[in-house]
Amino acid sequence: MKNNKFTGLLNSVSTAEEPAAKPSAAAPVKKSDNRRSQPATNNILPTAKAPTTQTAAAEPEAESRPKTGRPSGKRSSSDYKQVTAYIDLNTYKKVKVRLFEQDEKQEFSELVDTLLKDWLK
Repeated sequence: MKNNKFTGLLNSVSTAEEPAAKPSAAAPVKKSDNRRSQPATNNILPTAKAPTTQTAAAEPEAESRPKTGRPSGKRSSSDYKQVTAYIDLNTYKKVKVRLFEQDEKQEFSELVDTLLKDWLK
């Protein structure tokens, strides 16, 4: 049999019943490249979920509970679209200051939306 880089691999597979087979001198050893290794996900067994029994009375109770957490915003709403516009830097700074100084707080995007709607009329 001709010696090549796979000879050591084939020998180790054929002698799998022997404990801790040493690599042969013909097989090159791959050096570590000092990268952090990723955890092997194929070794993780899925956990079994306990069966749940829900009654018809439990479902309306879940619907009546108020949602917890942050309310959904414009980014997740299909009624809004994020756009980009180039505005003079000094104009932008003055607008932000004026919006901050107002008693009734308004977002920059709300101001732009109002101005565009007025322009369309």
